[in-house]
Amino acid sequence: MNPIRLFVAAATLALLPSCAPSTAYVGSAPDSSGKPKVVLGDRDRILTTTPRDTAQLSDREYLMRKATLGSRAERLEALDVIQRSNDPAMFDFLMERLKKEDDRFLQIRVMQALSAAGDVRAVPTLRHIARWDQTRVGIEAVGALWDLGDDSYVPRLIMKLRVDEDFPEIAGIAHRELVKMMAVDLPPDQRTWLNYYRAHRLAPYQQSNWFWQFQPPLPKTVAGTTKVVPHPKGQIPLPKEDVRIRHTNTTWVEFWKPDAP
Repeated sequence: MNPIRLFVAAATLALLPSCAPSTAYVGSAPDSSGKPKVVLGDRDRILTTTPRDTAQLSDREYLMRKATLGSRAERLEALDVIQRSNDPAMFDFLMERLKKEDDRFLQIRVMQALSAAGDVRAVPTLRHIARWDQTRVGIEAVGALWDLGDDSYVPRLIMKLRVDEDFPEIAGIAHRELVKMMAVDLPPDQRTWLNYYRAHRLAPYQQSNWFWQFQPPLPKTVAGTTKVVPHPKGQIPLPKEDVRIRHTNTTWVEFWKPDAP
């Protein structure tokens, strides 16, 4: 037998074990240290897995399957578990579900999970929903942005305090969301809430002019990560230093009319 071919065959047999896939568990791959590294498996395989073979799925993959194919109650429970686990590996899946989900209540639960994750990458999508959705989903998007440190869409929410003939329930929902966000009980009056909002901004010292970009800047993040800087929950204190007043309310008075007796 040719010694060269024998050497090639021996080298191939020696390399075969190292080329075999890891059998630690489904959805894992060894890293440089030799330990299994968590990697979400193929989503098509997760969705097409028969119920008999779901035992082979990892915990993350099982939650992804339940949040996609389960009943409404099962999807709500899966989203609740994802929110409480606060797993960074589920962020891309939540963003995908937010775009594909057609149930408005489930969209709200996905946005709450994204706000609990605290990832700044969710801000542009939530801004789009807060801008164009005129239902409760848009109101909840403003609340999710508030939890992520973005208060630029609060004035739009305050404008919804005016009673609408087509959707009379929106004013009450907007008022409850404002009370929950700012932790202060004010009457449902637009001017009162605007004055309070301008005096209690999340970032009162921000002086950058963003109108040339047509979009407010993203919230501040922790250095080297996409996690937003957490802000204290509850009522926002007044600034301890003097800040520039960026808005002025002008009241027009019909001076030619005599005062009421």
